[in-house]
Amino acid sequence: MTTGRSSKIMPAEAAIGFVTSGMTMAVGGAGGVQEPDAIIEALARRFEAKGDPADLTLLFPMRTGASEGRGTSRLAMRGMVSRLIGGSIWPVGVPDFVRAIHDGAFEAYNLSIGLVYAMLEAAAAGRPGVVTRAGLDTYLDPVMGGGALNARSTGKLVDSVRIDGERLLYYRALPVDVAIIRGSVADEDGNIGVAGEPSVCGPLLLAQAARANGGKVIAQVSRIVPRHTLPPHDVRVPGHLVDALVVHESQEQVAGARFDARLAEAGATTALDVPPVPEGPRLAILRRCLLELAPGCTAVIGMGLPALLPRLAHHEGVLERLNFSVEHGVVGGVNGISMGGSVFPISYAPSAIIDAADQLRGYAGGVPDLAFLGVGEIDPQGNINVSRFGDRIPGSGGFVDITSGIRRLVFTLEAGPKASRKFVPELQHRTFSASEAQRRGQQVIYVTEEGVMRLVAAGLEITEYAPGSDPRQLASLTGARVSELAQQMPSACFEGTSMNLSVLWSEGGAR
Repeated sequence: MTTGRSSKIMPAEAAIGFVTSGMTMAVGGAGGVQEPDAIIEALARRFEAKGDPADLTLLFPMRTGASEGRGTSRLAMRGMVSRLIGGSIWPVGVPDFVRAIHDGAFEAYNLSIGLVYAMLEAAAAGRPGVVTRAGLDTYLDPVMGGGALNARSTGKLVDSVRIDGERLLYYRALPVDVAIIRGSVADEDGNIGVAGEPSVCGPLLLAQAARANGGKVIAQVSRIVPRHTLPPHDVRVPGHLVDALVVHESQEQVAGARFDARLAEAGATTALDVPPVPEGPRLAILRRCLLELAPGCTAVIGMGLPALLPRLAHHEGVLERLNFSVEHGVVGGVNGISMGGSVFPISYAPSAIIDAADQLRGYAGGVPDLAFLGVGEIDPQGNINVSRFGDRIPGSGGFVDITSGIRRLVFTLEAGPKASRKFVPELQHRTFSASEAQRRGQQVIYVTEEGVMRLVAAGLEITEYAPGSDPRQLASLTGARVSELAQQMPSACFEGTSMNLSVLWSEGGAR
């Protein structure tokens, strides 16, 4: 199969020779998907054996690795990394590299995924940076830390600027020395295809950012096909951008799974075996969320409780009439959480898989009708934290991009026994600014099983309450005021085995 032009194909141990100390290294992929794991492991082993490469700037739009010891948590070792810049950090627990951030072992910054992609795009295009409203009055704003995660992080990735009298944020371009990306297949010339990948997380953008800076590109794939056999429209990264090809035949499509065709092929969601949503407060919240939708709506769903919305829509028989999407580029279908799994950025029977960078650009521009998002902490003004909690640093992910651009926002959280952890007088980190949302004219509601609140100029206002409940109890918990026009939540949220949403739609009963 090989020819004289196949010199790009080499073992991982040889390919990582392109990575030398002091470089800025961008790594593609996301939690459990598109992880260039063979290259990551080779780099980690080399550092453990030889102390090289050292003093790297580790840059990743999304953290990779579905569990500790893989992906980002494998690479971000003390001494190997001198600076870390990520759009998401680590979702659960406190692995060693997060403890290293707290210890000040290296500089560390958390930006949003979409902003990291935009900064890479600026580097690829030779632009100095990106000017945007995204991040104003949040932890990304220079007056609130500029994304720095520890005292050692004194670099300025973002500045406050004024244009035409308006205060905006300027994020500097992120030049790249070496990009590590993944596809599913390559031909002998290095053209990279992604057929079979359940998500596509910026491989072309990372490659272009590296090449624009005179850098190198290392790609991992599961197989090589002969020259001239990869259909041109299947190529996501052209071969002239690729310097090294690493073949990893046992490459997993999703962490822990070799291949499932349903994650990359078209199909009807009605044919899927989707588990039901159990009875309880979460079901009531999800039902109330579905009432915000109408046939044909396009809606973003975030991690946490909103990830179960496709599951409920499936059992209501309306999923095929809605368009759910996630920040990782997947549109339609039933995501991994709704199917009962643990990997979020995938979908069974998706209708489209576009690049995550393109998806987030549309979110930032407000293309979807609305977004459903989870909540870590909320204060009485309606500000929200999802990015940092004590020793844990999940990072903001695409939250800032979504909440900065989309006009209608629906936040979900339970108001039960553990609610005191959610409703706090002061946030540990501000990821969503209520005042900025008000200034932008966004429509914001907060849905719990005890009632619904909306964001108004004075903060939170209770507009609905659960049947049989006293809205003053929710007010006492949240610091919200009770609207004079407050009404009972629809009984369909609490009764029966189904809401009969399609009937409500036909009768004009849903919003």
